[in-house]
This record gives sequence, structure tokens and C-alpha cells, in this order.
Amino acid sequence: MAQTLAPEVRSQFAQRLKNLRTRRGFDRARYFAKSLGIEENRYTRYERAEVEPSLTLIHKMCETLRVSPNELLGFADLGHLHSSAFPGLAEASLEDLARAHDGEPGAEAGGKAVDPVSSLAWSLAVEAVAIRHAHGARAKASADPLAGLRETGALFRSLQSEPFDTVAVILNDAALKDVDAKHKAKLAQLIKDFTESVSDASARRVR
Repeated sequence: MAQTLAPEVRSQFAQRLKNLRTRRGFDRARYFAKSLGIEENRYTRYERAEVEPSLTLIHKMCETLRVSPNELLGFADLGHLHSSAFPGLAEASLEDLARAHDGEPGAEAGGKAVDPVSSLAWSLAVEAVAIRHAHGARAKASADPLAGLRETGALFRSLQSEPFDTVAVILNDAALKDVDAKHKAKLAQLIKDFTESVSDASARRVR
């Protein structure tokens, strides 16, 4: 029988996860769940301390929230007490690294967390560029390892400045004709989540 965390440990993790989610600008659990690629009902069970996420999902949470596993799991708070016994607990988190890159998706500017629209825009840009490079004429590997990142950054900025026009450009990309059903479904879901978040953000500004 598989072991599970003690109830109080699971409860502390659930609260820490919720706090980190909201601090990073994911005011709605469903946006964060979408960024993780899981259903909202499944994710909210983690915040209710009903179940524990897998190691793979914890890795994805850390990546999306830009924190280290130590911070997400609560070890960061103990780093100054046990760094000699547990080397690595006091290491810099991904959040610290993100702050060093102004304008990078997921970084905090002036103490304000990036909103879900930006997070979804980055995820959509990553997927769209990956499709471009995996199919069609652009399948040939580039000699510049940063070329893909620059292309992703450019598309990300375009999604922020002209969200709906840029989505239309993505949908008309010739590379999509060679995409399999699984990747088409993923891209369609990202576009749906992104455009909905843009509309929600616009509605909130109007109010």
C-alpha cells in the first residue's frame, strides 16, 4: 500500500500551493489548472488537501510558479536551520532567477505578479513556435539555439499587444496542416483559454 503524507503536512502543502498560486497572479484556480494541463476539479482537490500530486505534477507546478521544489514543499523555510544537514535546501529558487530578467514571463516587476493572461500568452507562444519548428518547411534545426526563444518572445509580445489578430495569424499558419490531432487539440485549448482570459481581463477593466 502506497504511503501518503500525514494530514497536517498535506494541509500545509495545500495552503502553501494556494498562496503561491494567488501571489503569482492566478486568481482563479481554473487558469492555473489549465496551465498545468489538468482539469480544474482535479487541481482543486490538491488545494483542499484531499489528494497529493505526483512528482511529475509537482515539477510542473514549480516550473509554472517559478519556485523551487524546496519552496513549494516547505523546505525553504527550514533551509537556514538545516542547511548543513541537508545541503541544497537554501539554494536560490527559480523565483529569484526570474526576478533577474525584467519582462520575462513569470517574473515579478515592482513586486506585482504577472497576470494569468501573460502566463497563457507565453504558453500559447511556446506551443505555436514548437509546431512551426516541428512541421513543414521550418523543421530544419537552426544553428542558433536561441532562435526559438527569440521567436517565442516576439510572438508573446504580439499576443500581448494584438491578442486576437495574433491568434488569427497563428490559426492561418501553414504549419498547422501537418499537425496531428493531439497537438491541434492542445493548441485549440490554449487559444480558448487565452482569448477567454483576455476577454475577462477587459471586462474587469471596464467595470
